[in-house]
Amino acid sequence: MTEAQITLGALLLLYVFLIGDWFHRAWVALGVAMLLVLLHVISFQDAFFSIDFNTIGLLLGMMVLVGLLGEAGLFFRFGLKARQLAGEKPKRLLWIFFVLTVVLSAFLDNVTTILLLSPALFRAAEGMDLDPVPFLMAMIVASNLGGLSTLIGDPPNILIGTAANMSFNTFISHLGIPALILLTGVALMLSRILEWKKNPQMIAVDPYRVPQEFPLADRLIPLLIVLGMVLTAFVLQGALRWTSGTVAMGGAILGLLVSGRRVGRFWRVVDWGTLGFFIGIFILVGALEKGGIVLRLTHILIGLHSGNDLPLMILLSSAVLSALVDNVPLVAAMIPLIRNLLHLHLYPGYGFELWIALAMGAAIGGNATMMGASANLVGQGLAQERGYTLNFRRYLPFGLPVFALTLCLGALYIIALGKILG
Repeated sequence: MTEAQITLGALLLLYVFLIGDWFHRAWVALGVAMLLVLLHVISFQDAFFSIDFNTIGLLLGMMVLVGLLGEAGLFFRFGLKARQLAGEKPKRLLWIFFVLTVVLSAFLDNVTTILLLSPALFRAAEGMDLDPVPFLMAMIVASNLGGLSTLIGDPPNILIGTAANMSFNTFISHLGIPALILLTGVALMLSRILEWKKNPQMIAVDPYRVPQEFPLADRLIPLLIVLGMVLTAFVLQGALRWTSGTVAMGGAILGLLVSGRRVGRFWRVVDWGTLGFFIGIFILVGALEKGGIVLRLTHILIGLHSGNDLPLMILLSSAVLSALVDNVPLVAAMIPLIRNLLHLHLYPGYGFELWIALAMGAAIGGNATMMGASANLVGQGLAQERGYTLNFRRYLPFGLPVFALTLCLGALYIIALGKILG
């Protein structure tokens, strides 16, 4: 067997184990990654450098900061307010968090948005004796599509904006309208595909009673100041020339210093399973890239176009592929291809259309499966940490209809854009 065949077999094996849900996803991903290293498909050095430590730093830093804010009682208060506004109506609770997620994800990384809002969502849903997972799945989709609209809203956008030399305002002018169209379509179908179920843990939660004394309640204001500094740094990230991982880790360190706690508490608030799963996925994608599999697939799909439909083919190919692998490494693999097409003047009539199609495809495909985007995996980890079931099988019947609808809307937008500009 060739290295490419072994890598594809490893990808298939990963999906089988994820669907079967026999082992924790972190052990599955790390086991597949280790298998590829042992079979010399990818060297240990290449495997190490295929890990996106900026993403790992972003996750780790925000997990620590969000954990500290939780111990200060922030999310209890947030969930209490949402519960009060929702009353006894699950749909109202859904729209409160859907809209809030869309707004925040336009200015924050979608992973950060999920980390910040999910504790409040869990508390509010549990207070209504409802299973929070359907609300969480809607919030994941809202974060992925809401993040599409701005340069800093989604990690693939940062890569695309840098490659296309787009400013913050330019990115919004090109992606704001399609993001709004996709979100509107999803909002109209959510109530049809989501079912409200009783809390499977069968634990009655009184949302109006403080369950315990929050150990960092007296440090809430300083921690909020740290959070404000982190959010400001995210917005000014381009001017500061800091990576998102650096910002998040800096915020975590400041949070630990402000909280006055021992550094040992850092270990308690980190979801090590999610971090391990990401590391395994990065190594697997590194093997796919090393074997040229992702690039070969994109060449095949893009090579099917007949001339004027190149943006549509980029949209379709990036959407399908990002449903299979995380959209961050996929976008990183496709950027050189698009840049070469434009640089060689093979398609001189295109301006930003190819980049728009790539950004839309990555966001749309990211909603299809649990592996499609970083926010999905983080949401899954948070749900499992609280004892709720959110696995590949449960998410797929929700993700596929969302994927199909948004892909159709995205394709119509790209076709209409081509006719307007043509």
